Amino acid sequence: MPLIQTCVVEDPLHGAVIVHTDIERGGVEVAGDGFPAVHLRRDEDAEVTPYVPIGTRDTRHLALTVDGVPAGLATGRGRFTRSSFRVDATVGGTHYRLHPRDEDGSRLTRDGTGLGELMLEPETVELMAVWAPGVAVTPRDAAIGYALATAFGTGAEGSVTLLLNALTGGGPIG
Repeated sequence: MPLIQTCVVEDPLHGAVIVHTDIERGGVEVAGDGFPAVHLRRDEDAEVTPYVPIGTRDTRHLALTVDGVPAGLATGRGRFTRSSFRVDATVGGTHYRLHPRDEDGSRLTRDGTGLGELMLEPETVELMAVWAPGVAVTPRDAAIGYALATAFGTGAEGSVTLLLNALTGGGPIG
């Protein structure tokens, strides 16, 4: 995967979204016409793991801002269950959660309401969103979802596969 990449995602509701990643320096930026600027950055001194696109799940070494305003970030440990790969963000009193639904996709919620599913092809940083019908998904919702999906990936193996990978040293746990 290239260390620096910019891609344009055609959001099905809001149009073009620009997603810029800098893997080496640990940064994800999301912007676009009508979208808030979302930045997710990793500290230089963070211990980096190749299994997380941004390099770490340790929120002590991560900073999230939306239109320049700091936001809260919490991550699961990313271990033996799909739910442990969840990522929570609190932006201006609104709670977002990105959590794996299957091996490929993750569900984005806002204050507990399902907004849709995001999928990331990590080798190309290709993103795709399928928004839930009848739910008002704002540009801010979409931008935060794209940033979280790009930084932490989408989907997760099932518990049995994760456990086998841990025991054999062949996966994100080893």
